[in-house]
Amino acid sequence: MFKPLMPRHPRATARLAGLAYLLIIICAIFAQLAVRGSLIEWSDAGATAAAIRQNTGLLGLGIMADFVVYLLDLFLAYAFYRLFAPVDHGLALLAAWLRIAMTALLMVNLVNFAAPLMLLGDDPIAAQLAGENADQLALVFLGLHNSGFVIGLMMFGTYGLLLGYLVMRSGYIPALIGAGIMISGLSYLAMGVISFALPSLSMLNGALLASAALPEFIFTAWLLVFGLNRKKWEARTGSA
Repeated sequence: MFKPLMPRHPRATARLAGLAYLLIIICAIFAQLAVRGSLIEWSDAGATAAAIRQNTGLLGLGIMADFVVYLLDLFLAYAFYRLFAPVDHGLALLAAWLRIAMTALLMVNLVNFAAPLMLLGDDPIAAQLAGENADQLALVFLGLHNSGFVIGLMMFGTYGLLLGYLVMRSGYIPALIGAGIMISGLSYLAMGVISFALPSLSMLNGALLASAALPEFIFTAWLLVFGLNRKKWEARTGSA
């Protein structure tokens, strides 16, 4: 029943997924900390604009890093679907489509992150705006990007619940790792709820980020080192 869905080399597929996940982590950390963290000052549009004008190349690298993340997200949607379809075909398909939808949202949202390059550069459109207005508008677009990014994280959190459940049931990846992925998903969802509905609890975001990221690091390391348990994969799928 599941043979058309199963990879011919499941352990290699799992390790390739781990490599993609590692690249996602590296690019995402770079974009978030080295780019957004160093360029954006949310309380000062002028300082943000000055930093971007002096480091347009860095902002461009951040855009490209995010783009690489989203391309790899599409690959992981496909790879994890093939790896976990034998557990529950319908749920694996739902998870894959959810990750694809999340990626589509974040791809479109990347336009907001790129907008300051136009507003603060030599574009003819920007030339029609007063300097202060361009600075403020650039910060608005960055704020819109941040909100879209948080919505994407909430979708990723929902995906994490589905993926974690599939991992727990699979038998060929430790159930404890699946439980950790579900905790990661809940943490991302909680961060989104706090961002939009309960900003007074923002002091919890540090702890939530740690509980979200750590299971992903562990899952990535497991995939890279072990891939999956081949004997249990064959027992689950009836292949040899």
